[in-house]
Amino acid sequence: MDMRHLEDVLREQGVLAAIAELGLAARAVFGETAARNPYRHHRWLVKRTPDKLIVNAIPEEVDQDHLFWEEWYAEGGRVHHHVLSRWPPARYDAIFQAPPSDDEHPPLSFGKRWYVIDDPDMRAWLMRR
Repeated sequence: MDMRHLEDVLREQGVLAAIAELGLAARAVFGETAARNPYRHHRWLVKRTPDKLIVNAIPEEVDQDHLFWEEWYAEGGRVHHHVLSRWPPARYDAIFQAPPSDDEHPPLSFGKRWYVIDDPDMRAWLMRR
């Protein structure tokens, strides 16, 4: 569990730079980060493939039954924000069966079924409270 301020974690993990590279303003995505860190049970991972830049906030294994995984990435000329869960939320847009491994997704997601919300709101899910 990471008790540091969210902004410090985002800077250290390269998330702030990656969010800017995606064309998003960190303040618009994360709001005020100095006072709290609702992502203390998540791992941040910035992944680059030849085609994509992907920012992930994925919960630790023990928290995946009640916390969402989020990802931001650009594809087809627009930025996407997905909110994924291991349980079926009231509304979802797709089901993603994570492969045993790949070069786009965080290892904590591998080999599991995820329910995907294609969220047009780029704000981080846990910063909306």
